[in-house]
Amino acid sequence: MKTWDFCRSVTSVQILVALGVEHGAKQSALLLNTGLNQQSLNNPETIVEASDELMVIRNLIRELPDLAGVGLYAGERYHLSVYGIWGFALASSPTTRKAVELSQTYQELTFVFSGFTVEETGEYVSLVFDNSDLPADVALFSIEREIQAAMLIIREIVGPQLTEEWVTFRHAPPPHHELYQRFFRGRVDFSAPQNALIFPRRLLDEPRMVGNDTTASLLDKQCSELIAKRSARKGVSGKVRDILLRQKPMTMDMELVAESLCMTSRTLRRKLDAESTSFRQLVDEIRMTLAEEMLTGTRLSVEQIAERLCYADASSFSQAFKRMSGQTPGALRKRGTAA
Repeated sequence: MKTWDFCRSVTSVQILVALGVEHGAKQSALLLNTGLNQQSLNNPETIVEASDELMVIRNLIRELPDLAGVGLYAGERYHLSVYGIWGFALASSPTTRKAVELSQTYQELTFVFSGFTVEETGEYVSLVFDNSDLPADVALFSIEREIQAAMLIIREIVGPQLTEEWVTFRHAPPPHHELYQRFFRGRVDFSAPQNALIFPRRLLDEPRMVGNDTTASLLDKQCSELIAKRSARKGVSGKVRDILLRQKPMTMDMELVAESLCMTSRTLRRKLDAESTSFRQLVDEIRMTLAEEMLTGTRLSVEQIAERLCYADASSFSQAFKRMSGQTPGALRKRGTAA
């Protein structure tokens, strides 16, 4: 059975909570049993476990029993702009094919629970979603949300050339099946062999006027680096990373971290060295990951980001960012805005 211990940004939970509150649910009820609170929800630095997002989904379904098709309503909020670097990479892709390839390669940076594959058959291309590992109580919500979100993204990438699409679902028509016609512009099939979003294959290689191959390549690289940084570390280094991310406000004090692990800083240094890393390296990785997410996914100023990441001032942050990434914070934000 699949586990849900991988990490993702707090953005998706923010979307789900906002949806619930707008329909009358209490935020405290939506965050029940997640370990999240108002402070962590509002903090763009917060990293959540996928299992916590699943709990928010369960809470949302429980708190809104009269909102039929809640997964569809959630899905329409997942535009490219909410995905940070992943979204910018797709938006800057020179063709739809490149965008689809990037989306599949880096789907760990999305908020899907149903992993997807791409199939090209005859005149059509299909994005096929597999929700067979999802717990039964969230499976319908998940597939409704994810196909709806995928459709919105494809519409944003392809543009007006995509007049209508074809969606198929493995589940039988739900009680709210008529609602699907509101959210999907084309054909909708239930009790189908697979969950899929289908559109004309010819659209894959049409050049996109807003695409930029150089920018797309740069963002491709940054997506790869972000996944590597988010990957859960093992051993002591993983514990150190978790402690640093949980500290609010964030501090980068090795003595405090060592104390939290019931060891001296000397012992901690030795254990990290045995894992081929160091406290400074872990701090730099976290700072870079959070800096990139805040620069591309929020409107925080460079000064505000510097303060949140415990730099002395904006100048120190900018110098460190350029040293580690090869570009200035402003350059990354400008490219993301242009994409």
